[in-house]
Amino acid sequence: MKKTKIICTIGPSSWDPEIIRKMINLGMNCARVNGAFADANELDKVTKLVRDVSDKVSLMMDIKGPEVRLNKFSNPITIKPGDIVKIGNSPDSEIYPSNFKDLYKHLLVGQKIVIGDGDVELKIVKIENENIFAEVVFGEELKPGKSMNLPGSNYTSSILTDKDIENLKHSLKLGWDFVSASFVQNANAAREIKKYLNGTNMKLIAKIEDSSGLENLDEILNEVDGVMVARGGLGVELGLEKVPIAQKKIIERAKKAGKIVITATQMLESMINSPKPTRAEVTDVATAVLLGSDSLMLSGESSVGAYPVEAVGYMAKIALETEQYISPEICNGGLDRPTKSKLLSALAKAAAQFATEYGTSLKAILTISEDGEIARLIAMNKILQPVHAFVSRIEFARHLSIVWGVVTADVFNIDFSVADKDEILKIVSSQARSLGYVDPGDKVLLISDPLVQHNQRLLSVFEVVEV
Repeated sequence: MKKTKIICTIGPSSWDPEIIRKMINLGMNCARVNGAFADANELDKVTKLVRDVSDKVSLMMDIKGPEVRLNKFSNPITIKPGDIVKIGNSPDSEIYPSNFKDLYKHLLVGQKIVIGDGDVELKIVKIENENIFAEVVFGEELKPGKSMNLPGSNYTSSILTDKDIENLKHSLKLGWDFVSASFVQNANAAREIKKYLNGTNMKLIAKIEDSSGLENLDEILNEVDGVMVARGGLGVELGLEKVPIAQKKIIERAKKAGKIVITATQMLESMINSPKPTRAEVTDVATAVLLGSDSLMLSGESSVGAYPVEAVGYMAKIALETEQYISPEICNGGLDRPTKSKLLSALAKAAAQFATEYGTSLKAILTISEDGEIARLIAMNKILQPVHAFVSRIEFARHLSIVWGVVTADVFNIDFSVADKDEILKIVSSQARSLGYVDPGDKVLLISDPLVQHNQRLLSVFEVVEV
């Protein structure tokens, strides 16, 4: 079983139920919907598509925040350097910002506009009669519906648009597991989103895609459940040459903070049109795994590409091959957090150290906890053994679907108020064996979270057993 998780953006190419089934079977762990295009009907559709196949694959709603997008004009427009593109301010114009009225008031002559992930760059030469006139610096084709990146501009004060709030509320109603938020620049932005998550089980992933997000990364990490290395935005905002080091820094700091980290954007981009990736893309995916990513994300490859199933298959194969060369790295992530997490982090570190020293004769780690946090904290040490988590509810199992090294997560059937230690060992060992996670005679480390047990007489389980 692969330890690196795969997040797939769902779109027209993957709306077919059989395509979804094949993607899940090949290793898709989380289905993502791009909030820039989604509405309630699409969220309903994706929920049914995934849940008809699996209740363990998680669902991630992406909210676009202050991102500006071009309207969906009828056909791509051929351009060349030196051409002047006219961007209007209303549906009466051929091209206009579809989700930001009066954008022209916030821009200046000389400012750069980068379209999409950097395929087109424009420079504003004139603003007149509510129209923006921009010269093409480079690019061959202007495509409808693409994002308009405006490096250095401060054109909004809110992290959430009305559409974001509408989509977020609907995804919460449907029981989605994660929200990934674009352009989170500081802790206040994260807290603004968290207001909508109070009382829910939804986890917040902050997309880091500009210099402000990088500069304030540590304070953002204190507020969120994980971060995404959004390389598209980083490339536009920082310059392409700075993306690799930014990626490395984000992954390192997320690991130190004990948080989930996802690497995204153009990982297998050529597979939008090709059944095989390039050598450079294979190396890029492997590098993201070696640096410590919990999850890797497919975007256009799985949403609009011609080979969504093949893209998942290749990403899984690359991850499996690369994972053989990852060495355990015992870390102190989370030890400076509140008391419960601090205790769990210490326990997880001890378990990881024990598993590393025990070596290959220890086949797996089985964890028992209410919410699965102990499994996540053990796995982030990149230990050799797979972690199999047993949790109290299916929602907690899905939260582990994007965590490196937690290869399975299931709901346990244990009443802690009456169970004793021997009974717990027997029940969990039997369940893991019946599910095929371990073989009879295997030695496993079985560890429980001492903070969720209600029986005062029961101590934490930390024991090597033969299943």
